[in-house]
Amino acid sequence: MIVLSKILVATDFSPASETALTYGRALASTFGASLHVLHAVDNPFLRATPADPHADVAARTRTLGDYFSDDDRAILDLHVVVTVSDDPADAIVSYARAESIELIVLGTHGRTGVEHVVFGSVAEHVVRHASCPVLTVRRPEREFVTPTVKESEGAMIALKKVLVATDFSEPSDTALEYARELARTFGAQLTVTHVVDNVLTRVAGIDGFVFSDSALQQALEAAGQRQLDAVVCGEDRTQLHADAIVLTSNSPATAIVEYAARYEIDLIVMGTHGRGAVAHLLMGSVAERVVRTAPCPVLTVRHPEHEFLRPDSLVAVARA
Repeated sequence: MIVLSKILVATDFSPASETALTYGRALASTFGASLHVLHAVDNPFLRATPADPHADVAARTRTLGDYFSDDDRAILDLHVVVTVSDDPADAIVSYARAESIELIVLGTHGRTGVEHVVFGSVAEHVVRHASCPVLTVRRPEREFVTPTVKESEGAMIALKKVLVATDFSEPSDTALEYARELARTFGAQLTVTHVVDNVLTRVAGIDGFVFSDSALQQALEAAGQRQLDAVVCGEDRTQLHADAIVLTSNSPATAIVEYAARYEIDLIVMGTHGRGAVAHLLMGSVAERVVRTAPCPVLTVRHPEHEFLRPDSLVAVARA
């Protein structure tokens, strides 16, 4: 069962952050959660010309306060925080841990190529280190939260198609549980997918020679399908109209993103391993690449300290 009591939206006042705030408002209103909105001001002592940190914080606090109407303040349990930090990503992760936040919502600018190498991504750092699930949004092709005509009515959640990608690891198992419950809560269709290597197009030598073994390819796809069928239960198929789809690609992130675009997925749910610095440098992260390029919002989860799924038995005890 979904039990959301504390949501954090991190903002840098960009269009992507405005979209994230729309999601945070809608989710907080739907689940009766308190809404924490955090902006991290750069440490003025690291600038070439130091500024007055107090004046800067006061100005940003006023700007952030202007984002909320009297109706927002009457409806939401609102906490607006502006902090000074050398690293915005660390500030977000630290605040979430200190306040026992159950969901972080933030925008991502979707940088790629050289720009991504130079600037990195606050969102990807938060995905890798957060102590709770993270919902990343930008100006996507598809959204599942849309503003209503009347501002006082907030925004509407219309989640129709949920895609969860699995590599059958423990984080992926956790992601599947979240995807199931979100689909069940909002009446969405669930699709579970696994990406197997495409040995038919992997270059194995020089002079354009391509290794081709159709029997091996079929065996890989059949094995992947058996594993998927083992994790997609009967209730998934009958109640959530679940599909178990094997994709074939040498780039799992690309395959997931392309499938989401082709089938108009509203939300991708993925597990992330939260690798350390060296392992991350060597192997990267499929989840982070999906976050960067997805045509829809992405929810990333691992084994968090704080989460918003509760077994029904624990919820019943808490209410007793």
